[in-house]
Amino acid sequence: MTFKRIICFFCIMVVLEIGSMLSIAVWMHHDEGGAVQAESAHEDRSGAMEEKRAPSARDAADLSRNIERILGADSSRYAIYFWRPAEEEEPFIYQNRPMSPASMVKVFVMAAAMQEVHDGRLSLDEKLVIREADVVGGAGVITWYNIGEARSVRELVSGMITNSDNTATNMLIDRLGMDKINRYIAAHGYGDTKLVHKMMIGNGGRKNFSSVRDLGKLFSRLYYHQLVGENEDRFMELVLSGQKDKECFNAALPDFNIAHKTGEVTGLYDDGGIFFGKQGDFVLVIMDEGITSRGDTIEAMKNLTRYFASTLKKKKK
Repeated sequence: MTFKRIICFFCIMVVLEIGSMLSIAVWMHHDEGGAVQAESAHEDRSGAMEEKRAPSARDAADLSRNIERILGADSSRYAIYFWRPAEEEEPFIYQNRPMSPASMVKVFVMAAAMQEVHDGRLSLDEKLVIREADVVGGAGVITWYNIGEARSVRELVSGMITNSDNTATNMLIDRLGMDKINRYIAAHGYGDTKLVHKMMIGNGGRKNFSSVRDLGKLFSRLYYHQLVGENEDRFMELVLSGQKDKECFNAALPDFNIAHKTGEVTGLYDDGGIFFGKQGDFVLVIMDEGITSRGDTIEAMKNLTRYFASTLKKKKK
């Protein structure tokens, strides 16, 4: 009986061992198949992303060539973002690099403020009192005469853009917090943009920076009302359409409705925004640096603007 029990026990162990080996083999086969499927799915997703990626501008070479023709020897001083939504193509970007945006940085302050409104942490009707420490020179209509008066966030945002009011901008920066504005900028992928000082107040020689790519990205998102929210985006578009500085874009294309923001300090004049026209819509941002003639620069930018508009395909009736 003892011998039989030993033989039986041995047979059971052999069966269990074989079953275990078979289970491991089946599991390994399944796991390898799963890994292959996962890798295949990854490849499929990558392929799909590649398919969804828009092509480069159809006339990229012509755009570069004509930019250099129009700007001549000064072409190295410029950076340009140009995008035609109807073309379903990648934006055309010429010489992108971090540059001083002057007052164009205010569009990021506006977007950050409207994100706070959208998220319920700020109201457009909230009133802020103008303090003596808030009042600075440069562009704008708020002066020391207005100390002690209250302005709503709605009025401050509007004044910051339409009149490029520096005091209104600084009041909004203080209300939001510069760190929070920079977190908004970073979180939304504006990698070339940094707000380091308020308007007309230096910061040890440090400068605010942005780029045509970041500004163009913001305006392109606004075009599709995918910047903050539908209501907030409509408000920002309306504010930008009320821009008082019409010396460049508006003078070049008076038949277009243009939602834009300008920026100007010694050595640069920038303009950027969204163009709505019967011929078609487009986003254009032009930045420059080291310019010596303001008049010549604006004239060159007007010529560029007319040229870009001429590349639009006529809308189908």
